[in-house]
Amino acid sequence: MVLDSLASRELQIALFERYGALLTEHQQQVLNLYLRQDWSISEIARTQETSRAAVHDLIRRSSQSLADYDTRLGLVAADRVRQNQHSALARELARLRARLEGVERELTSGEL
Repeated sequence: MVLDSLASRELQIALFERYGALLTEHQQQVLNLYLRQDWSISEIARTQETSRAAVHDLIRRSSQSLADYDTRLGLVAADRVRQNQHSALARELARLRARLEGVERELTSGEL
């Protein structure tokens, strides 16, 4: 899994926000630094007093655990569906409001 692409990073953050509480405290700390605080693997390794390889492996395993949780539970995908539905409803509401304003203008100007 490539953790450096923007889309992958956004997905990892969404997974972490949804399922992060299911990880160990250590995994949460490291992923928080990596994903939310945007620390490099070297910076994390230095503060954790461990190797870069160990941090990389922890991030990889933790990310895989988050993906596995989502495969089983599907909450992130369900959130995206709800967000898309919300956006579609918001666009429809804006369209209806604009139409209503047009009708109100016509009524007040006596054009009907």
